[in-house]
Amino acid sequence: METRKGNYLIVTGATHLNVVHAVLSLDCGGLERLVLHLCMQGIAVGDKVTVLCLDHPGELADEVRKTGAEVLSLHRKPGLMSLPEAIHLRTILKRISPDVIHCHQMGATLYVGTTAWTLRIPAVVHTEHGNHDYSSWRQRLLATIAFRTPDKIYCVSQDIANNLVKHRLVAAQQLTVQVNGIPIPTEEQLRSSALTREKLGIDEQAIIYGTVGRLARVKRQERLLSAIATLAGQGRKVHLLLIGEGPQRNELENAAAAMGISHLVHFAGFQLEPLPYIALLDIFVLTSDSEGMPMALLEAWAARKAVVVTAVGGLPDLVAEDKTGLLLPPGDQERLVEVLAALATNSEHRTRLGNNGYSLVVEKYSAEKIACTYRSGYLSLLH
Repeated sequence: METRKGNYLIVTGATHLNVVHAVLSLDCGGLERLVLHLCMQGIAVGDKVTVLCLDHPGELADEVRKTGAEVLSLHRKPGLMSLPEAIHLRTILKRISPDVIHCHQMGATLYVGTTAWTLRIPAVVHTEHGNHDYSSWRQRLLATIAFRTPDKIYCVSQDIANNLVKHRLVAAQQLTVQVNGIPIPTEEQLRSSALTREKLGIDEQAIIYGTVGRLARVKRQERLLSAIATLAGQGRKVHLLLIGEGPQRNELENAAAAMGISHLVHFAGFQLEPLPYIALLDIFVLTSDSEGMPMALLEAWAARKAVVVTAVGGLPDLVAEDKTGLLLPPGDQERLVEVLAALATNSEHRTRLGNNGYSLVVEKYSAEKIACTYRSGYLSLLH
């Protein structure tokens, strides 16, 4: 039961909330997939859920609508928000009259959070999903304005929280580290969804390495290409799956051709559900220069895959060395090749890492648990 006193929601008994998730877009990424899962869980418990996209709906919009949530878009033009756009945003929020606004990333909070403050929305929360460069005075100013509006601020890793504190944008005591989560697939789902080696033309004896992520500079997939070229040059049977799309695709395809390994590299493109590809892998690899808390890593663990990742961002806090995965210094190409080769010849080691990762993700990182934690936070603020 719920009633209102002034602008505040008085919560008693079983409560159905009116929740708005504010994002720049629903283009497919870890942030956006988390929002999809939060929508699923919110609708499942009877909440009214809306996703407000400031820029454009994106690839995941239809999937979000399938959950029963509404998707709206402001279709904001590039640059700072114009006065007509700000008025439009205010009109939308006033019409929805949400109990809770959950903003994802600083850009959404800058506009939606400040507008919500003027409308005296009962609860505004913010989640920071990645590290950003706040070296310019302009970025620091905008971030300072944005982070003054939420009632509660979450970060998906301690490293991200430390970055905000380092730039004096938020005091440490105002931040809560809240990890991401994913739906945990059943063994039957993994078996039934997996692609076959035959379909991709991969030899039964080959070791399949792979990664999931945007094909962008920060992900440094060229390091993985180079490692595969070295392993193939040693006479090893190897293949690589690159799952994702992005501005570097042509460059990476050209690099694979120049290394003479195009026949060993499979560019799978954007996959709304990457699980069939992940299920086919022997070893999951991240060679990024920066990561917050990648959903793809959780999905690899959920599929019982051995993981190898660079020790950047939130990954050292997430991965226990030689227990749930292997950590590498970013850019150490010799060590990357050495580790990938060693794992390829030790199936028992791969199985142990994969099973430990699976146990961890079931214990701590299920989508249901994360959604429940966020919803408890909403209710706490409303009380």
